[in-house]
Amino acid sequence: MGPSGAGKSSLLNILTGYITQGVKGKLSFGGNGHSNRKLCSYILQEDYLQPLFTVEEIMVMACDLKVSSNSLNRTEKHRLIDNILDTLHLSFCKQTRCGSLSGGQRKRLSIALELIDNPPILFLDEPTTGLDSSSSLYTIKLLQGLAREGRTIVCTIHQPSATVYEMFDHVYVLADGNCVYQGTALNTVPYLRSVGLHCPPYHNAADYLLEVTNKEYGNFTDSLAKAATDPSWRLVVPTVTVLPPPPPPTYDSNHNDAEYQGGHRIMEELEPMDAALPLTMETTGLPVKPGQPHRKTVRVCQTVDSDEARQHSAVSGLGKEIDPLGIRGITVTHLKLFVHIVCAIVIGLLFGDSGINATKSISNVASFLVHILYLWYTTLMPGVLKYPYEMNILKKESFNRWYKIRTYFVASMLTSLPVQIFFTIVYASIVYSMTSQPCELERYLMFTAVLVLNTIVADGFGLFLGTFLNEINGTFIGAIMTCFMFVFCGFFIMFSHMSEAMRGISYLSSHRYGFEALVLTAYDDNRADLVCPGDPTVTTRNRTR
Repeated sequence: MGPSGAGKSSLLNILTGYITQGVKGKLSFGGNGHSNRKLCSYILQEDYLQPLFTVEEIMVMACDLKVSSNSLNRTEKHRLIDNILDTLHLSFCKQTRCGSLSGGQRKRLSIALELIDNPPILFLDEPTTGLDSSSSLYTIKLLQGLAREGRTIVCTIHQPSATVYEMFDHVYVLADGNCVYQGTALNTVPYLRSVGLHCPPYHNAADYLLEVTNKEYGNFTDSLAKAATDPSWRLVVPTVTVLPPPPPPTYDSNHNDAEYQGGHRIMEELEPMDAALPLTMETTGLPVKPGQPHRKTVRVCQTVDSDEARQHSAVSGLGKEIDPLGIRGITVTHLKLFVHIVCAIVIGLLFGDSGINATKSISNVASFLVHILYLWYTTLMPGVLKYPYEMNILKKESFNRWYKIRTYFVASMLTSLPVQIFFTIVYASIVYSMTSQPCELERYLMFTAVLVLNTIVADGFGLFLGTFLNEINGTFIGAIMTCFMFVFCGFFIMFSHMSEAMRGISYLSSHRYGFEALVLTAYDDNRADLVCPGDPTVTTRNRTR
């Protein structure tokens, strides 16, 4: 705990290993001095979730990625998921999409996702931020219940209420990067009194402590930091009454009320799962498969599957995750297919018979550039706008060992590229026929292949920009780079008219290669004679003679 800028999040990032640059020291977990970070999971302050997935779907996906099928079969995984959701009181919104959840529900879902592999240590960065007092109290009660089951729960909090503050077993207060108190919550007032600071009666001890760290009563940071080294404040453990499970959340008309009646749950309560232990028959109530060791754990950190086998399985699991996003995201599939068809028809009507009419050769060549630019922009911009948000999800899930980054990349390419290629083939087929290009299968296949390659390059460029830049900067840089490649494609000025330096720069333009390939596809390799206007039987060659 501490005021803004005290270093709470920085300390948590260091403890979890989320930040490794610019820090030094040794970090160990437990009494045996383990340094294995796989013992812990980290829940960030922002709840980055796929908005198009339902609660049940994202839990199933996380379970498939974290728990090997050799440890639990499909039925056992669903029982484990139901157990966790019931413990966190999320069973009533299993069919609700993550984008429709309230702030408290999103926070509990983030916790549920990390409880699947049953980590003994759970870090949370300000789990009550953005929640009202009731939701904050409810969330902390859930965390206290998880801690009572054997887990170690470490979280940062900014300004807790008196009720919330007294629920913590151990408090670590920061001010200006220094520890100014370390001990139990109930020892806060006596501790402050020992350094000459008297908390007013009926005043929230947490609020008064934050006022002191903000120097509202003078600068006591050094004296508090010195007093905090006394271990007696953390050794005195007050009697703590184990709280009963928190009541279910208030009824929300936006969610399914099939399991609620009169504001009370009508489903049977399940026993909370034990924590900080291997997920075995004793801890989950699930039977162990015949022939399996009785104490076999399914935690990712102790799984018996090889890393390569797990990553191959993760590719399949991530493919199942990404594919529904494209189907449900209307801007990704349905609308984009509709726009491709409409634009292809409009462009086909605009350029008409330019592919065979000798007097429209320049227009036909210009249409090639239109095809390249259209497919480039419609592929580049969705990637620039989509990947910055997905990067937040990717960093969270890969850091908590759901999968590796290369696994996500392979799964993303395997699911998105076929869709992009299909859209390009549809567009190319329409414009090729409507602009009266040569009726030769070989030329059609080359024409389509060039546009498909252009789409793949644009998708990769969008991935590159979306990975390193935010939406605004990515859109700006993407547009500038496209204009740069557009000018150097060779349509507006011939390469022979460029200076040697400018001609060298033109080789950096992917549009140059695509444009040249389309021109050669249409006019090279002894294509049939073009038709002159007015007399379809007279060709350009005969008229020249």
